[in-house]
Amino acid sequence: MIQRFNVAPANMYRVAGNNQVLYTPVVAVQTGDHVHIYVSGRTSRLLDGSLAGEGDMRAQLRLTCENVGKALAGVGATFADVVRTNTYATDLDAYYRCVDERAKFFTDPLPTSTVVGVTRLAMPGMLVEIEVEAIIEPERLRVEG
Repeated sequence: MIQRFNVAPANMYRVAGNNQVLYTPVVAVQTGDHVHIYVSGRTSRLLDGSLAGEGDMRAQLRLTCENVGKALAGVGATFADVVRTNTYATDLDAYYRCVDERAKFFTDPLPTSTVVGVTRLAMPGMLVEIEVEAIIEPERLRVEG
């Protein structure tokens, strides 16, 4: 049997453009022997939806990773459970100058990783966005929010 849980952790932003709820921040899909976790693209947005670290790739990368961590914790997962990342950056040179910030969060075991340069993200001023997939055991699943 497959169960799906749409999760919006209380300690992270929930809205997209025009303060509308347009997506689920975290979806957990449980089968008999594992839970596959999908975390939508996290950015450096604060709880009220405002953007932090405008113009500062390092600050945005740090807060983005913190927001990924909050999303994972909302279902009982950690960075060690992440198996895949997709990162979108508006300036790849700036991203790679600050990639050591990301390395503070994504440590062994390292997930697969794709990095894509884009001309713009969802809000003006956003420099980086990271989405992840993780896998955990069913007994660890915690549904928050």
